[in-house]
Amino acid sequence: MSWMNATGQQVLSHAGDAAAAEITHPGLWSSQVRQRFFPLDLAVDQDAPFAARVRMAAYPQCRMAQIEATPHVASMSRAGCGDLRQRYVKIIWELDGVGWLEQADREVQLLPGHFAIYEASRPYSIRMEAQSAFVVLLCEVAPQDLLLSLAQRVAGRSLPTAGGAAVALAAVQEMVAQGEAIDIRSRFTVLEFVATLLAQQINASEGGSTRRKRSQDELLREALQYIKCHMDDSDLSPGRIASALNVCRRTLYHAFSSIDETPQATVQRLRLERCREVLAEKRGEKPNITDLALQYGFSDPAYFARLFRRRFGITPSQCREDEDAADANAHPMLLEGPPPAGNGRDSH
Repeated sequence: MSWMNATGQQVLSHAGDAAAAEITHPGLWSSQVRQRFFPLDLAVDQDAPFAARVRMAAYPQCRMAQIEATPHVASMSRAGCGDLRQRYVKIIWELDGVGWLEQADREVQLLPGHFAIYEASRPYSIRMEAQSAFVVLLCEVAPQDLLLSLAQRVAGRSLPTAGGAAVALAAVQEMVAQGEAIDIRSRFTVLEFVATLLAQQINASEGGSTRRKRSQDELLREALQYIKCHMDDSDLSPGRIASALNVCRRTLYHAFSSIDETPQATVQRLRLERCREVLAEKRGEKPNITDLALQYGFSDPAYFARLFRRRFGITPSQCREDEDAADANAHPMLLEGPPPAGNGRDSH
């Protein structure tokens, strides 16, 4: 899909297009970015020619774009932040040109070959001083998500696009290029992989994660991220999670006590939520429910169906077939008390 201006010129390209057409009308560019990407205020020098090329891809809970543009300023106002229903984190990789990111009382220079992570649901501005090229990834986040923790941890800093950050950039660029050709389940895995790669690079820049004492909150975020990256692993267990994070089982259970869940219950809950997201996805071929259950560690499809209905108020079949399933995905049924702690046959 792409948009056309009054003369029929293509102005914004979606993933999968051979090339992004040049946009020369800043007002049109601004309105389309606000409608299709994020409600930013965009300003340009009215006395200088404007041109931009944008390729973007929109997936559940995230959007990404590769942009080339002449000098401009993109900002998020306090009023605009107040209209948002979710918290967002944005990662920007500077490929060419020089930019400046301002947020709160901090200002950071963005040089080619560097990246920055910041909370996009707080007021900020980015000023590109010359012809620039950059890649952005915008993600919805929850308070305990790893990306939000990283944004808070490196606020006011830019870091070299090396190691894990370079691999993460390549993954995002390929997702923009492939678009809908990427299976919905693969998209989730890639995005979680990107977050983990960025965390590794940040840890390396600070001298290594093993040299830095982790708080309980940090340990919990790392454990949740590990679970999300390994949900389709039938051997996922508290012991394996603890071993991967270099802590004992007791320390791991203590970290999870802050959210009133055991590691097993969290694995079960996140697996159910992932299955719901896959079933509610409107695009692409709908998965076989039995295959989906087995993929995410539920060895008994009937037991999976009971757990699914208990948590979301509908059966897996109803979630897959209902045209309004995507809306239900944003507002799951609230249950009294935490999810069932017993993992039975599905979680280890």
